[in-house]
Amino acid sequence: MLGRKHVGLLVFPDVHLGDWRHLKIGDHVSINRGCNFSCLGGIEIGDYVSIAHGTSLISTEHEYRDPSLPIKAQPVSLHPIAVGSNVWIGAQVCILGGVKIAEGSIVAAGAVVTKSVTEPNSIVGGIPARFIKSRFGD
Repeated sequence: MLGRKHVGLLVFPDVHLGDWRHLKIGDHVSINRGCNFSCLGGIEIGDYVSIAHGTSLISTEHEYRDPSLPIKAQPVSLHPIAVGSNVWIGAQVCILGGVKIAEGSIVAAGAVVTKSVTEPNSIVGGIPARFIKSRFGD
C-alpha cells in the first residue's frame, strides 16, 4: 500500500501510476523510467522486485462483445495482477490483467505475459511469454 513508509523503494522519473490507490508495493522495490501501471483492477508487488524501464502492468481490459456499441464505449473489466517477491521484470515487458508471477521468477525483456507464471524461480520470455527454464536447473 502506498499509504505507508516503504523501505528501499526507488521510483525513477516518468513513471505513471494510474489509479494508484489500488496499488500495493512491498519493500526494496525499484520501478525504472517510463513504466506505466494501470492499477484500477489491483496490482500487488512483493518485496525485492526490480522492474526495468518501459514496462507496463495493465489490470484493466476493454470489453468488446456487444456489437451495438463501439469498443471504446464498452465497459472495462478489472483483473488483478500479483508479482511475487524476489522477481526481476526485464525492460519493455507487458503484463496483462489476471496474471500472477511466482516468487523468484525472471521475465525476459520484451515479453508479453498473458498467463500466470505458477512455478517459483521460472524464467519466461517471448510473445506470448512461455517457460524457458528454471533459474536453478531442472
